[in-house]
Amino acid sequence: MKLGARAGAHLAGASALLALAVWLSSGTMAPYASTFYRPIVSAPCQYLYNVDHPLHEAAFWMLDGQPPERWQSSIVLRRILFPLVAYPFMKVAGFEIGGFIASLLCHLAALAALAIDLRRRHGEDAAVAGVWLLAVYPGITYWAALPYANAAIVPASIALYVLLSGLEQEAGLRATALRCLGMGLLFTAYDLAPFFGLAALLLLLRRRRFAQLPLAAACMAAGPVVTGLLLKLAFHVAWTNRNTAIYGIVAAAYLHPPALGIWARSLWDFPLVAVANFFYSNLLFLPALFLAIVAVTRRALTLQEGTLLVAGAALFLFNNLAPPYAARWQMRGFFIPRLYQPLFVGLLIYVARALGERRSLSPFKAHLLVALSVLTFAANATVAFGPVARLAWAGPVYQRFYPHSGVQTMDDNLAEYGRRPLGFCGKR
Repeated sequence: MKLGARAGAHLAGASALLALAVWLSSGTMAPYASTFYRPIVSAPCQYLYNVDHPLHEAAFWMLDGQPPERWQSSIVLRRILFPLVAYPFMKVAGFEIGGFIASLLCHLAALAALAIDLRRRHGEDAAVAGVWLLAVYPGITYWAALPYANAAIVPASIALYVLLSGLEQEAGLRATALRCLGMGLLFTAYDLAPFFGLAALLLLLRRRRFAQLPLAAACMAAGPVVTGLLLKLAFHVAWTNRNTAIYGIVAAAYLHPPALGIWARSLWDFPLVAVANFFYSNLLFLPALFLAIVAVTRRALTLQEGTLLVAGAALFLFNNLAPPYAARWQMRGFFIPRLYQPLFVGLLIYVARALGERRSLSPFKAHLLVALSVLTFAANATVAFGPVARLAWAGPVYQRFYPHSGVQTMDDNLAEYGRRPLGFCGKR
């Protein structure tokens, strides 16, 4: 489906803005690196990389046929889809630059896919609103400039949501199988199955398509299972590692709970944790806009929006209501709001849909929706462009998304290494 001249012009403008935001979040200013207290500093340009840089580079070495000792110990090899897509670019331009190019192209493609899907389902105004809100979404700029599997989170979530929407509209076995196979392929990009896989099964249950549940589950599992088998049989990579074992540890905690009083005391801060994770999982402003528009319009969620949010809530409850357990990394509390980032697509589409249908509201409410959305766009832009614009609150907002260092760490690192995107080499 074509976008039309108006929506196409907005898409072009939003694409240019997104590309600029990603580029100005690269080099020393990549938030995933600069918010860490001890980033890897490259030579000779002194760009900053996250401490997990070698783990992600290992996927490139594996695909490149390098000796196993260079890559076999990596814990992220199963997240193979982005390395596969990026490999030709990395081979030509190097791991870092090639990965940046591939990531940027993936995000621009996702922006276009969102625009097309919104226009087809909810109209041109919804598409226009959606692309501009996505263009400055800080959940893109946090990851996108670094050549890691994390760069696939936003594009894959958008593609999965499009497939989930198609699954809701077409009921045939063949259509269900094809969409679920596509979802399974995208599950090899990142750990998105708990969100979109569960949402797909809930959607089929709600539509009473019970006979399709085994087919859907098998097709969605195909991608991860085949990937695991190939890694095990062809590359001798272990089935599990410390990154994948944590969910087993959480599940085991439920099977061997402590005394009820100890368990209850571990949940004293659960309401605060729930609020913090909801807001900071998508960097504050988009969740706030979502709640405001729900309050103003009382608009019901679509089935795909609802099942995605229910799946995210189920994962949050599983992680945060678990009895205490001993592990280096805890999947509970204030530490890891970023885990629930894939919910952004449901929030964003709800907001875009409400904006596209605002003319059915009273003039006051319609203008209020536009004003709130413009304020959200501006607030997100201050975070996305915060590193280069020297805005003091950008670092703390990013840090609460993934609090792995102090709230001033980004500013401290940028003061030491300068504010230089890719292409500007040398210390300030």
